[in-house]
Amino acid sequence: MNDTHLEKSFFGRTDVLGLLKKRVVDLKEGCRQNVALLGNQYVGKSAILHDFLLNLDDTDVTAIYLDLENKDFDYFFSKFTGSLLYNFSRNHQLPLYDDLNLLLESTKESIPQTVQVIRKIQKEFNNGKLPAAFLGLLTLPEIFTNETGKFCILILDEFQNLEEFGIPHAFANLGKKIMTQKRCFYIVSSSFKGVAKKILSEKLSLLFGNFETIDVDIFDAETSQKFVENNLKDIKIGNELRNFMTDFTGGHPLYLKLICRELISLTAIYKQNEIYLPLLSQAVENTIFDRWGVISRHFELVVNELCSGKGNRTIALILISLSKGKYKIDDMIQDTGIRKNKIMQKMTRLIELGVVVKNGNFHYFKDKLFKYWAKYVYQRRLCDVELAPDKQRQQFKGEFNAGVEDFNVATRQDFSSRIIDLFYCFDNEALHLNGRKYKLPVFREITPCRFRNEGGNYVDVIKASTEDTVWFVVSKREHVEENDVNMILQEAKRIEPRPERYMIISLTDLDENTRLKALQERFWIWNEQELNTLLSLFDKPYIVR
Repeated sequence: MNDTHLEKSFFGRTDVLGLLKKRVVDLKEGCRQNVALLGNQYVGKSAILHDFLLNLDDTDVTAIYLDLENKDFDYFFSKFTGSLLYNFSRNHQLPLYDDLNLLLESTKESIPQTVQVIRKIQKEFNNGKLPAAFLGLLTLPEIFTNETGKFCILILDEFQNLEEFGIPHAFANLGKKIMTQKRCFYIVSSSFKGVAKKILSEKLSLLFGNFETIDVDIFDAETSQKFVENNLKDIKIGNELRNFMTDFTGGHPLYLKLICRELISLTAIYKQNEIYLPLLSQAVENTIFDRWGVISRHFELVVNELCSGKGNRTIALILISLSKGKYKIDDMIQDTGIRKNKIMQKMTRLIELGVVVKNGNFHYFKDKLFKYWAKYVYQRRLCDVELAPDKQRQQFKGEFNAGVEDFNVATRQDFSSRIIDLFYCFDNEALHLNGRKYKLPVFREITPCRFRNEGGNYVDVIKASTEDTVWFVVSKREHVEENDVNMILQEAKRIEPRPERYMIISLTDLDENTRLKALQERFWIWNEQELNTLLSLFDKPYIVR
């Protein structure tokens, strides 16, 4: 019943862990702030919660961790009560048991009221009175904290599944208890952001105890690279291949870990201590191409689940169409022959499930590797008329190696050249980046320039022209300075017509003075996040620092 003694296999996420630890301190100081962790499946939410519990060394706090994915009410009852008693016993050096009845006996002298309430809940549960048992469990943290004077943390992993228990008004009752239980800190998580946000806003919108939502996303480029190094341990890998792995997996920790595991196995088989392209190609083939490869099988199960149920078989065609770059509804209609209302209906479902992201009129895969598999593996399985596994395998390997070479060619370009290539993709669409809407015009001519700033240093500037307007763009990987802003404003005075738009694109954050100056002059400022969103949208490799 002890959920805190788990294998420690964790990397990164220091900001989220730091916030959770701070919220525990706040709880003990009388200022409670509940937290909701939201993010796609397998992105690492449960790993964060496990690591948080592993390092929760505080005898004044008793934690209850409940993983509600594919669980029934039997689990909810036994895990809730068992975890509470077990972790209380561990904090107070009492005997530890895995059996609930033994725990009740061993703790009845220390927390008699809590034990009495649990026995009552147990009786209601055994008599099939599940609604009454559920309400009793929700009351339990308050009984426990009042009796002990201690604090409690209740973690509900995949909390939206509470509705699967068939308990009337489950979330309404939970919300009432959250408001009154000031000594209990609630952490919930969900892999279905749309569903979770609806529950939080409609059913758990509380007068006291509202949830602070934290988005748990894929690793950024820097963390991904460190994660690869950490997993490969003493096995060497060159910068280009490590950067490619980051881009290929989209920084998804699960895929990086599984490919690294396969690489370790292959280096042992071939007695190598450094990874080159043939070995990486073999690892990708084993995990992603082979029908029983661990990542391929995972994607196959995802598709099967999406396509199950009446009328959902068209989802496979939509996924394949998306993987081929048909990002707009009209393009999908033309590619698949499916009626517009049908595609709109299925796309709405895919967006709700977090499989697809909508940005303006564009739709694209949230999961970069899932898109790759849909295009180069799943589509071939459905569409190839010739049953020739060896031929398909060679084709996959050839396409993968070509993809690595294309990546290397793209990433060897200088920063400004890659920005220019991206700007030529714009087609007068409105897109959202980091919560702000941008209208991105069709550029007729894009020219790289170099200007000298007030400090005497040369700065790369892009002059992008539409039919009747001009944009000036400062493009630097790092250290954009206030001098650069002043420089571009001075240069703009020398041309006619004057630029309509000024921009700064940098992979590092601007210092406060530079940011304020740029915003005063109405510059658009894009950082690594906005830039890589656009690169992903237009099917180009990420820019890695």
